[in-house]
Amino acid sequence: MKENKRSPSWQDPKSFRSDFSKDQGWEPLGSERVDGTKTILITGATSGIGLSLAQQLAVQGVRLLLVGRRPLADLSEPIFTPDTYCQADLARPQAIAQITDFLDQQQIGALHGLVHNAAVGYYGDLNGQPAASIDDLLAINLLTPIRLTQALRPRLLAASGTVTFISTVATAVPTPEYAVYGASKAALEGFARSLRVEWQGQIGVQIIRPGATRTPMHEKSGIPVAKMDWRKFPPAEATAASIAAALSHPRPAITIGFSNQLLRFVGRNGRFLLDPIRQKQARRKERENGTTGEWGKLTHAPVALITGVADGIGKALAWQFARAGYGVVGIDVDEAKGIATTAELTRAGFATRFLHADLSCDGDLAWLVKELHAAAPLDVLIHNAGISAVGRFEQLDLAAQERVLAVNLRAPLHLTAALGRSGLFSAAPSLVFLSSLSHYTGYPGAAVYAASKDGVAHYGRSLSLAWPYAHTLTVFPGPTRTAHARRYSPDNSRETSRMPPEQVAAAIYQAVHRRRPRLIPGLGNQLIALGGHLLPTLLEWSMKKAILEKLDV
Repeated sequence: MKENKRSPSWQDPKSFRSDFSKDQGWEPLGSERVDGTKTILITGATSGIGLSLAQQLAVQGVRLLLVGRRPLADLSEPIFTPDTYCQADLARPQAIAQITDFLDQQQIGALHGLVHNAAVGYYGDLNGQPAASIDDLLAINLLTPIRLTQALRPRLLAASGTVTFISTVATAVPTPEYAVYGASKAALEGFARSLRVEWQGQIGVQIIRPGATRTPMHEKSGIPVAKMDWRKFPPAEATAASIAAALSHPRPAITIGFSNQLLRFVGRNGRFLLDPIRQKQARRKERENGTTGEWGKLTHAPVALITGVADGIGKALAWQFARAGYGVVGIDVDEAKGIATTAELTRAGFATRFLHADLSCDGDLAWLVKELHAAAPLDVLIHNAGISAVGRFEQLDLAAQERVLAVNLRAPLHLTAALGRSGLFSAAPSLVFLSSLSHYTGYPGAAVYAASKDGVAHYGRSLSLAWPYAHTLTVFPGPTRTAHARRYSPDNSRETSRMPPEQVAAAIYQAVHRRRPRLIPGLGNQLIALGGHLLPTLLEWSMKKAILEKLDV
C-alpha cells in the first residue's frame, strides 16, 4: 500500500396506516403556526431556483436564512442582508461550522424548514471529467446536505420542522452525459427515503423533483446550447413557484409537472425496453463518429479486477472467475486476508495478484491505477468492496458515515473514470457494480449506506449509455452469508437463510457471461424487489420493523 496517503478533500472528519398514509407525523411548511412566522434556511440561494424560491417565500412573510458562495457585497437583491445571508462554500467541510455559527449569531434555535437546493453539475465525456469535479459534485450535491442535516437536527426538532431535498426527475432515467450528477442525486434520494422512516413523527423529510429549468447551472456545467438548448427551458420563477407550493404539501415525494411525472413513470417502469434501444442508438452514433475501438484490443488471457477480494462475495468471485480461466487481480484493505485468499488461489494453480489498498484514500487510488498498467487490458471490473455504518443517523459518527460514501460510491466513480482515462480496459469490458436490495426497500438504520448503493446503481445505468461498447451490470444482492452481514445485522438468528456468497458469485459470473444489464440473485430477493417497486411504502414499513426497531432495542 502506498504510504503517506491523504484523505480526499471532502472527507473530513400506531399503525401502518397512520404511520404512512397521512403525513408521517410532520407538519407541512405551509401550515399556520402560533406566531405566524416560519423560519426556513435555503442553500444555493443566490441564483436560479434558490433565488426565485427565496423571493417568493419572502413575499409570504417567511423569515429567510440564505446560504450561497458569493460575497454579500455582490448581491443586490434586498432579501440579502447581514442578518439573512451566510456566505459559505458548500464544497468545503468548514461550511457546516460557518452556517451553524451564523445561526447562533442570529439566535436561531428552531428551524421550520431546511431546503437543500444547492447543486453543481458537469456535462461531457466521463473520461474528460477531472477528479476534482467528481469530488465537488459529491460534496455539494450529497455530502454537505448529509452533514448539514445532522448538524441542524436539534433546530429542526425544536420546531417539528421539515428537511426538503431538491432532487431531479433525471434520477429515474440514465444520464450518460452527466453520470456523476445523476448518481449524486440518486444517492441523495436514497438517503432521504431511509431517513424519512427513521425520523417519522419527529422531523419531516421530503423529496422534490423538478424537471429541466432555465438556470445558470447549465452553462456552468458546460452544456453546449447545440446539444441541449437550456435557454428554452421553463424559467426558474415557475419551478420555484411549484416548489413553494410543494413545501406546503404533506406528500413525502413530489415530482413537479405532468410531463416530468410521465418521464419518471416511463423511466422507472419502461427501462427494460427503453434502455436497450438507447444503447443501440449510442453504439450507432459511435460508429458514425468513428469513435469505436478506443478501449484497446483483447490480445491475452482475460483478466478480472475485483475489489473487496479478501472475504465474502469478493473471495467467492475470485474463485469463480479463476476457475473460468481469468487471471484475477484482487484489491482489499485487509492485507492479511487478501494475501491468504491470493495464496489459496495460487496453490490451486490460478494466476492471481493481490494489491493492498484503501479505496477511501486518494493516494491509494492513484497508486492502484499505476500498478494496474501491468495487468491491462482489464476485461472485467467488479466493484464489490463495501462497508456500512448501522444505527440511527443522528447517533452515528459522521466520519464513519463519510467513509461509507468514500468506499461504496466515491471509489467506484474515481476508479472507473481513472481506468477509462488511462486506456486500461479491453475492447468490450464488463463493468460490474454491486448495489443492494436496499435500492428497492430502503434501509432505515443505514441511511448513508442506502444512499451509496442507490448512487452506484444509477451510475451503472448511465455508464451503459456513456460507454455503449462496454457491458455494464448492476447487481442487487439481498442478505448474504458473510462476515459483513453478521457485523452489521441487528439480528443474526436466521443467518442460515441468507444466500451463500458462492451462489451470488456464480450468478454474477453467469450474468457477465450473458452480458445482462441487471441481476437480483435469488427468487425470494426478486419478489422483494418487485414488492418494493410496486408497494414502496409497505416495504419501507417492513424494513422499519425488521431493522430499525431491532436497533432501538
